[in-house]
Amino acid sequence: MLGSVIWDDSLVQRYGQARQLQCGYPAADDFNERIAPLDLLRALRESRKAQRPLSIAIHLPANAALQHDDLTTYLRHLQREIEQLGCHVGPAQQVEQLWLHAGALGIAELRSLVGLLESRFRFAEPAVASFTAEIELAHADWALVGALHELGFDHLSVSVPDLGADEGGTVEWFRSSTRIRAVVEAAHTLHYRSMNVDLGYGRAWQTPATFARKLAAIIELAPNRVTLFDYRDSLQAAQGNARLGLASPADTLAMHRHGIEQLGAAGYRYIGLGRFVLPHDDLAMAQETGTLNHGVMGYTPHGDCDHLGLGVGAVSRVGELFSRNLVDTRAYQQALDQGLLPSDRGVRPAGIDRLRLALFDSLLCELQLDFAALTARTGVDVRQRYAQHWPALQQLHRDGLVLLEEDRLEILPRGCLLFAPICAIFNLPTDAVADAASGREVPRRRTALDGGGHSLRRGARGPQNSYGVDW
Repeated sequence: MLGSVIWDDSLVQRYGQARQLQCGYPAADDFNERIAPLDLLRALRESRKAQRPLSIAIHLPANAALQHDDLTTYLRHLQREIEQLGCHVGPAQQVEQLWLHAGALGIAELRSLVGLLESRFRFAEPAVASFTAEIELAHADWALVGALHELGFDHLSVSVPDLGADEGGTVEWFRSSTRIRAVVEAAHTLHYRSMNVDLGYGRAWQTPATFARKLAAIIELAPNRVTLFDYRDSLQAAQGNARLGLASPADTLAMHRHGIEQLGAAGYRYIGLGRFVLPHDDLAMAQETGTLNHGVMGYTPHGDCDHLGLGVGAVSRVGELFSRNLVDTRAYQQALDQGLLPSDRGVRPAGIDRLRLALFDSLLCELQLDFAALTARTGVDVRQRYAQHWPALQQLHRDGLVLLEEDRLEILPRGCLLFAPICAIFNLPTDAVADAASGREVPRRRTALDGGGHSLRRGARGPQNSYGVDW
């Protein structure tokens, strides 16, 4: 049943802690081809001819809030990128989805940015569009929420992060639910279609008790969506747990389990990858009707859109071309100063594995695979392609993570929290299949797509933009 999850301690221990690692294809490791501006322009020409609808995401660098002069310079270059791309979009192409990381932008800057977008692109009517603003708790208030609503945004997302007192100093350290309560109440009062709260667990200064109090306060506010994430997945694990201030594995696991169980008890449905939604939410209804898609920006009902990512490190998908902008802010700005689009690396259509692309979309959105339908859709025999992986899939079946039949695979409630090891099977090279079949944890490929995360999406999850909270 869609939305049902079961926590199984033995399976969590066997397959690794139930971390909501991002799964998908293509992964960051696949972004190994040079993508020139001309490649992106050619893809845009084909998109324009096909009159495909558009999705747009505006990214700010992680440290944009630190120096106002740097932010002003960045916005000037972002404007150039918007103007360049806008020239290659057809008049019949409507923007059905807009995502904006507001960061430290003031209301006047937001109005200017949205005004520029509206002058260069044609926006769809609100009834069919989805416009999301991600705001930072330190800069959020009623005035900002109201201004974003006036600008046409109907979905709001805010992170409620944790930061140790010894790390702070430049940002306000929140110790109560007052500010997040004001933001959620403002969104409800102004009739936003959805309000998402990002809630992290696993920092050293968190305990299962303090996390439980924070979660109870969030559930009381009844946001439409709650995204649980493990801080280990948003911080640089190479630095070592001590330096990062991570909680013990036992406490982290306890926090995660409590979050899963309490959100379920409060009536939230589990979509996947840490995302919980109320039953009437757009994502829940899209999953029920089979129209849910998982793309560059995470779960969305707008899967037929070509996606344009604007800003440093942003990822675009136009047709079957995947392109990532330069990840260094200075290099990004230098390219635009030279009149060039800042595309850098990606995957060309010839390099796309269409079966894996379709397979992961079905796994993440429908929680099942119809082998005959995938074969008909991609021209590749699924059973033959993954013949050597079949023993590993059978092991998942024996352990109760999936139901495996001759013509289909379905993720069961015990497997919904273990997406990573299930998805990993389909990314395994042949020499690693034996490890998976034995139940040993397999290496994870770094994902290039979202959202939910990476921090392609969740800049506020990283240490640069986190704010302390302890309720």
